Amino acid sequence: MLVTHKILIRVGLAGVASCFIAWAALSALWLPPHMVSTTPYRVDQHPGSRGLSFDDIQIPSHNLLLEGWWIPAEQAIAELIFVHGAGSNRISQYIGSLDFYRTLNELNVSVVTMDIRNHGNSPVTDGILRMGAAEWPDVKAAARWLDQHHPSDLPRIALGASMGGSTVIHAVINDLKVDAVILLDPQLDILDSLMKGGQVTTGIPAPLFVIAAHAAIQQYDLPHGPESPLSLAKTLNLPLLLIQDWDDPVTRSPFAAELAQDNPSVVLQRVPAIDIDDACLDGKEAWGSHVAAHPCHPDWTRETLSAFIDSVVQ
Repeated sequence: MLVTHKILIRVGLAGVASCFIAWAALSALWLPPHMVSTTPYRVDQHPGSRGLSFDDIQIPSHNLLLEGWWIPAEQAIAELIFVHGAGSNRISQYIGSLDFYRTLNELNVSVVTMDIRNHGNSPVTDGILRMGAAEWPDVKAAARWLDQHHPSDLPRIALGASMGGSTVIHAVINDLKVDAVILLDPQLDILDSLMKGGQVTTGIPAPLFVIAAHAAIQQYDLPHGPESPLSLAKTLNLPLLLIQDWDDPVTRSPFAAELAQDNPSVVLQRVPAIDIDDACLDGKEAWGSHVAAHPCHPDWTRETLSAFIDSVVQ
C-alpha cells in the first residue's frame, strides 16, 4: 500500500508539472497576441440622438484618415479632445460617450472625438493594441485638426478613458499642447491591466496570466518600467483631474492613488460606490464599474467636471 501511495503521489506531481509546463508554453506562445488584438466595432449612432449639433469629420493622422465628430458648444469656454479606450469607439456604451458629450456641451465645452486607429470606423493598421505607445499620434492629429479648422484661444483639454488615458499621457509626453488633462479610470500599469483583463474576459484568476502579460509586453514593445503610463504621468506638470472608481476590476485604484501621491498636479476624485446590481452596469458583466462614472453617477460626474473645467478656464 505504501508503494502504491508513493506511486500515486509521483503520478500526481508529474501531472501537475505537465499542466504547469503546458500552461507556461500556452502563455508564452499563444496567449500574447490574443491579449493585444482588437476587432473594430462600427459606429451606428450619432450625437444627434442626444439633441446635439455635430459635424462628421476626418482627421489625418500621418497616412491614416480617422473618422470622428466635431460637437461645438454655442458659447464655448473650452475645447476638449475625447479619447476612448481599447476595443471601443467614440460611442462606447461602457463610458456612455454620447451622454458624456451632451454633459460637456451643456458645460459649454466643444468636443472633438474620433475612433483611434484599429477602432470603430477608422482604418485598421495591424489590429494590435499598443496601450498608447502607437496610438498617441492620433490625439496630436486631433489637436492639429482643431488648429486648422477651429483656431481659437480657448483652453484645450484632453480626456482619456481606460487605454485612452494611457494614450493621452503618451501624447502629452510627446509634446501635445493642452492646458489640462482628464483621466477616467486610466490604464496606468500595463502588466496589471493585461492580467486583470484576462481575468474579466475568461474568469481565470489574474495571476495565471502573468507569463502571458510579460510575454505580450516584450513581444509588442508595450510601455512598461520608466515608459509606463504611471511613470510618465508622474512627470506631467499641468492640471490633471483623475476620476477613479475604487472598485474598478481592470484599471485598478492602487495605481491611481500612487499617481496622486507622487504628482502634486493631480486632483484625485473617487467615484461614489456603485452597486454591482445597479442597472447602470447591465451588460458589462465582469467589467463591472470600469469607466462607469457617468452612466452610474451622471450628476456627480457633471459637478466634478464642471468644477475642474472652471478652474482651468479661470
